Amino acid sequence: MRSILLTTSIIALSISSCAPFKMAVHEDLQPAYDEYNVKGRQGILIKQKMSFGEYSTNTVNRSWTKGNSSHMGLGYIDPNRMEWVNIIGTEYINRKQTVRYSLNNGGLQSDVFCVSRFNAKDFNIGRSENSVLNIGLDLLGKGGKSSSMYYVQIYTSDKDDRPWELALDNQESQGRPNKYVGYLAKSRTEYYTLHPVSKVEMKGKTGNTLLGAVGFEFRNKEGKTLAAVSLIDKGMIYLGKTTAEERFLLANACTALLLQEQIG
Repeated sequence: MRSILLTTSIIALSISSCAPFKMAVHEDLQPAYDEYNVKGRQGILIKQKMSFGEYSTNTVNRSWTKGNSSHMGLGYIDPNRMEWVNIIGTEYINRKQTVRYSLNNGGLQSDVFCVSRFNAKDFNIGRSENSVLNIGLDLLGKGGKSSSMYYVQIYTSDKDDRPWELALDNQESQGRPNKYVGYLAKSRTEYYTLHPVSKVEMKGKTGNTLLGAVGFEFRNKEGKTLAAVSLIDKGMIYLGKTTAEERFLLANACTALLLQEQIG
């Protein structure tokens, strides 16, 4: 699975060594958006912190989950959120493929939990019928059969009793970047779609890499792109001119995607 997770790094290396490519920005964002260079993604990961624009993480905590009980899964430390966070069991805790961080922008603060490199069929879906996994495993590519899934829970406020859930199939997103769709969802009516980006730009010209995805776009229910993240080199984040709360949510999701390939 490591080769799949490192695909974007290989793509980024091959691109940067030939010419100053950048991920192409969707036309929906071009009229008005903020472009951020990411700091802290690469280099020594001990006490790692990431920042871009007004957004910054606390120290990224890797392999943070502990416990021996099968009821102690992702995020078990908060009993008020058990229904939502008790999805990943001890099998993945023991594999140490988890990341936890908080993001803030000087006003809002989040709590984010991530798990990488696992098989979708091993999900313990839990009780919540509104979980993105219960909304339909068919949303995750080929019926959730991938053995290289990435799963994220984002609490954008300490008052949240239900997280936003991000589900990404790495195999499908790299193998079929023009067809794959992932999801960032809170309920059946509150969601964004996640789309791989395989187009790059150089000297004002745009073309396909032919090598898979170099980043991802987030689109709202109406299909409009509101944010994007480039995985090339140190990473870049693009946020559309929407509400502060929506930008904060999408900034969290972009951060999680930038941290993914470092897991494991």
